[in-house]
Amino acid sequence: MLAPVRAERVGDYARASRAASTWRAYDADLRHFHAWCAQQPVALVAVPAQPSTVAAYLVALADGGYKPSTIRRRLAAISVGHQLAGAPSPTGAPQVSAVWDGIRRTHGMRPTRKTALDTDLLARVVATCGDDDPADVRDRALLLVGFAGCLRRAELVGLDVTDLDETPDGLIVDVRRSKTDQDGAGALVGITYGSHRATCPVRAWAAWARLAALTDGPAFRGINRHGRIGATRLHPGSVARIVQRRVAAAGLDATDFAGHSLRSGFATAAARAGVNDRSIMRQGRWRSAASLDAYVRPGRLFDRDNPSGRVGL
Repeated sequence: MLAPVRAERVGDYARASRAASTWRAYDADLRHFHAWCAQQPVALVAVPAQPSTVAAYLVALADGGYKPSTIRRRLAAISVGHQLAGAPSPTGAPQVSAVWDGIRRTHGMRPTRKTALDTDLLARVVATCGDDDPADVRDRALLLVGFAGCLRRAELVGLDVTDLDETPDGLIVDVRRSKTDQDGAGALVGITYGSHRATCPVRAWAAWARLAALTDGPAFRGINRHGRIGATRLHPGSVARIVQRRVAAAGLDATDFAGHSLRSGFATAAARAGVNDRSIMRQGRWRSAASLDAYVRPGRLFDRDNPSGRVGL
């Protein structure tokens, strides 16, 4: 006979359906929506909300300078909040859809992309890392493994030492969970030895593991200002800070780069080298060619099939 199920366990599994970072964003978005409803001259009900309430909220966000991407996420949060409350979602109502379509057409949805850290730029950046300082050795390994593995920030800092297996062919990286793998099926990623010792991700990882005497636990860890290596893993936001610090040390504008520059840089460099989309998708675990296209297009702007170079100018 099955034991009675506590109500909180239902909530636990419902929240496990999305990443913790997604829920944090949704919670913040719902708090904002509830506060906005309460601040109106005549207080509005947030859940269940009327379509006219949600439409007015979207207008307030758009007129307040919020980006369409933020508005879209808040619309999703309102929908999920209603679903979990067992109330019909107002987000699909014609009135709400019309306002959202108008916001997209007026303000556009083009994302602000950071500069891709391609192979040439990455070589300049890792050249700033020495061979003895723990932070230098860690950062070189983090940058090169993140780039060659085409890893997302959370995937990179989520690695444990046991997830990286050095073989005669290179590193086998076990990505146990990722943004597009919420079920935790996992994926193996191969990283080959580099042609140049200074930019070889396999040798860089081995050097970091040896210096830090890593046997288990987090692969990439915090280091204090005295050079002491900690036991806790880095936060995903730390990847962006490391990238920007190293980029600045190489004489580049740090504000043009972020943690995602490693992943986009790999896709751009691979496309420029003539690697086919299927292989790039497998390395980066993209599920569709449409998702990949925005990454590889910059690397193919001036390939041999560019028509502007074939019209006799």
